[in-house]
Amino acid sequence: MVDRWKPHAGYHASTRENAQDEESKRFYHSGAWRRVRERALQRDHYICQLRLSPDCTTVATEVHHIKPRKKYPELALDLSNLTSCCWWCHELTKPRGKRSTQPRRSVRVIVMSGSADSDKKTMYGGAGRDKE
Repeated sequence: MVDRWKPHAGYHASTRENAQDEESKRFYHSGAWRRVRERALQRDHYICQLRLSPDCTTVATEVHHIKPRKKYPELALDLSNLTSCCWWCHELTKPRGKRSTQPRRSVRVIVMSGSADSDKKTMYGGAGRDKE
């Protein structure tokens, strides 16, 4: 059988390894995911919103589920549950291999808003940085 899997924009090496089960593979290659992923990147102007890594490039190529897709499948395509990030920062949100001693880095996102006309201010816990 020929593997027709092809990398997409924002692909990184661990994507394929992390998406071993068929359901994940189908989800991440679906038109619905690609559309909402692009909308998230456009909304965030292709700028990394996490800024967790000293290697952060600030150019977002990945889209991160704030609440994990496996735990909250109903939020998988919810734009408010997605944030754009660079590859380095996205890697810091993932658990390392089964034998790894590195702890999983958690990200706490707090969105504060005033009136409907005011800009939202988002703070990313653990990074020590505020975003406006």
